[in-house]
Amino acid sequence: MILSFRNYIPFLILGFSAILVAGLILGYYNTVPSPISDNPEIENPDPNNQEKNASISPSISDVQRDDPEDSSFQQKRGGILVLANRGDPPAGFDTTRTSSIALHHVAGALFGPGNLVMRCRENMYLVCPYLAKSWLPNPSFTEWTFILRNDVFWHDNTPFTPDDVKFWLDLSIFGLKVGDKIRAPAYFEGDLGEIEKVEVLPPDQVRIILKNPNRFFPDILANPRLKIAHPRHLMEPRINDGDLSVSPLDVGLIGLGPFKFDNYEPGSIIQVIRFDNYFEHDVEGNQLPYLDGVDYIIMSDPVAMDIAFRTGRLDGGARGFGHYLSEERLVGYINDLGDDVRFAQIEGGTIRLAFNVLKSGPWQDERVRRAISLWIDKESAIPAVLGGFGWTTPDISPNNPLKDKRFVVWPKFDLAHLDEKRNESKKLMEESGYSDGFSMGHLCRARHTQSCQFLKDQLLGLGIDLQLHIIDEGEWNRARVSLDFDTQPGALSVLPIPEGTEGVYGRFSISPDAYSKHEDEKVDKFYRLLRDATTTEGRIDIWRQLQEYLFLEQTYIIPIAEATYVVPYRSYVNGLAIPSEDGHTNTDFATVWLDN
Repeated sequence: MILSFRNYIPFLILGFSAILVAGLILGYYNTVPSPISDNPEIENPDPNNQEKNASISPSISDVQRDDPEDSSFQQKRGGILVLANRGDPPAGFDTTRTSSIALHHVAGALFGPGNLVMRCRENMYLVCPYLAKSWLPNPSFTEWTFILRNDVFWHDNTPFTPDDVKFWLDLSIFGLKVGDKIRAPAYFEGDLGEIEKVEVLPPDQVRIILKNPNRFFPDILANPRLKIAHPRHLMEPRINDGDLSVSPLDVGLIGLGPFKFDNYEPGSIIQVIRFDNYFEHDVEGNQLPYLDGVDYIIMSDPVAMDIAFRTGRLDGGARGFGHYLSEERLVGYINDLGDDVRFAQIEGGTIRLAFNVLKSGPWQDERVRRAISLWIDKESAIPAVLGGFGWTTPDISPNNPLKDKRFVVWPKFDLAHLDEKRNESKKLMEESGYSDGFSMGHLCRARHTQSCQFLKDQLLGLGIDLQLHIIDEGEWNRARVSLDFDTQPGALSVLPIPEGTEGVYGRFSISPDAYSKHEDEKVDKFYRLLRDATTTEGRIDIWRQLQEYLFLEQTYIIPIAEATYVVPYRSYVNGLAIPSEDGHTNTDFATVWLDN
């Protein structure tokens, strides 16, 4: 959803949640045609109980309607979009090593918005074709066969083949071992479930064989973090020569996306330019992307981004926690720019506290974890950490007409008054023998120190001294998948379907990037039941039981509040595909055009 200055006037009076409702009622949400890909030959299962209209291609949300008969189409062509980027992309631009938005804000343009499939631009809860034009499961949903497009090329004009898919998946799921050298699997290996093997079926098919049935495999695969950034023809020779750590940056950032790499000056700028051999076209057959290129200005300081935007040096803000606008900063944009700025709103990630129960300490006692959950004043996190934009219950969340809120369960827990909950919290601490409190470590990402300090301040009242271990981005990507720390926040976003959350809620040995570090096999059972469920009602019931088990009975994870991300764009920036949630979605900018 994008709102203009006039749309925000009620916000200044009534508050953020009111304007979100008003915006929908007054018709601020519109769509424009977007690229069309070949429709899949079968109808894939829909994870959010949505109905597809086969006559409509994937489209994007924007503030005005595009007329495909407009003779001035060529006015869309050209121009450089200038965006802020939160920092230098870490890990050599390797999408198997990090989910950092500093990489993925750029990676969508370089590597594309998806992989074999993608989240539809009009409705991100549906799956659309991308590098595959269709897919088909076997009757038991243990095998998925994808038929690839025949018009996809790497940026060095090498054809994209099924061997590239197998190479990427084998690297991601199984990793490599050559002699005494090891390349670890991708951080997201647990997200896709247990893959037994990947087969190439010449000339244009790939079969993925799973150990367990999964009706929602394409929906999970559509996670925009799972980008194919590893050209086999360039990386395999390096690996065969012993360079198992080879990264996309090492081979020249040769991707499959709408823009190809042009220039990178660390700490300063990343520049990409149109790839003339890109396969996507709009509904009128015009080749994408429209833009000549995108410049990403590296700005680690949100204040510097605000100044650059408000003085005309940026067309759009950065995505990423800390750079998303707060209430106070947004008012400054409105005062300075009025109708010259619009604001994209995206349901964001969750502030949480997750426990490492595999490390000895008082937090191994479920009563202690439950006491901490009851003690935290979750509502106060919204102004203190989220800049005033956030929610603790879906009843007041951003108005998202595409999301089935029956799947959002956690805010319905612990509805008693805070004083009541805190009294119960003290009783649990006393029962567990920790009425005098204790010291507990917390892995803190340097970019998120506000949330860490919030937790530290909150837990002081319970006698808990939260020791903050503040680390930079490089160390964060290593530490969050280790057992070195007592607690951590985890990555911000969760996939929008229950079946896709095992990578963040599952057992450590299967999902090392999981928020809580545990080896609870009962969680495995819940995910098996989810995969086997055949009705929406059945899935909701199992999902509710799983969340109650994770957040209440065991309290492995404490969800605190959910953010609403606000990103500024100049009013002349058109064709933006703004996702309903998850700022990693739709970062390819293939459909963007400038009216200036």
